[in-house]
Amino acid sequence: MTLRLLVADDEPLVRAGIVAILETDDDLRVVAQCASGAEVVPAIQAYRPDVVLLDVRMGGGSSEDGPSADGLSALAEVRRLFGALPCLMVTTFGEDEYVAGAMRHAADGFVLKSGDPRELLLAVHAVATGGAWFSPSISRKILDAGLGRGLARREEAVRLVARLTHREQQVIALIGDGRSNTEIANLLFLAEGTVKVHVTAILRKTGARNRVEAALLAARAGDPLAQS
Repeated sequence: MTLRLLVADDEPLVRAGIVAILETDDDLRVVAQCASGAEVVPAIQAYRPDVVLLDVRMGGGSSEDGPSADGLSALAEVRRLFGALPCLMVTTFGEDEYVAGAMRHAADGFVLKSGDPRELLLAVHAVATGGAWFSPSISRKILDAGLGRGLARREEAVRLVARLTHREQQVIALIGDGRSNTEIANLLFLAEGTVKVHVTAILRKTGARNRVEAALLAARAGDPLAQS
């Protein structure tokens, strides 16, 4: 199935470059482009994309999440109006305040423009299928700062993961690898519905609000999961 994408970035050359990378993948099609956060909601309503890619810092706006953080304002509106529509933040900047803002509004991923173009393609496919994707440097920043809702330190993360059944530990480890429910089902020889039940149990037992926080919890727990 071809995934329909919306790309929002206020720099025309950068936006064209992102589009060009995306369209090297035959399974991806950019159906809409936006030059500001204000254009995002109307474009979603008109084109119904499967994944939205947002630059964090677009000109022409500000929000509680930081100066000129128009992409974060757009993300907040997308969450309010469209719920769990997959949103991937694509930016040059990895400053704490922007990462924190994206986490508060439940971004599904965060990719740096300075990264490998293949990472962008992997990230789009991951979030489109219910996974999460953060560039390694962003993941480390989140873990070091404890961003998210009081994300547990390593000892606490290990304790929370220990509450899970053996199968749930296998599932959260794969969530931490950015795997979708379909991929987890295939790897563990389970029905996809069973995986969803395990994910729900994981969120309830650990207090994680969503898959992103579960993935970060898995990363913080670290080595103990390798034995699951």
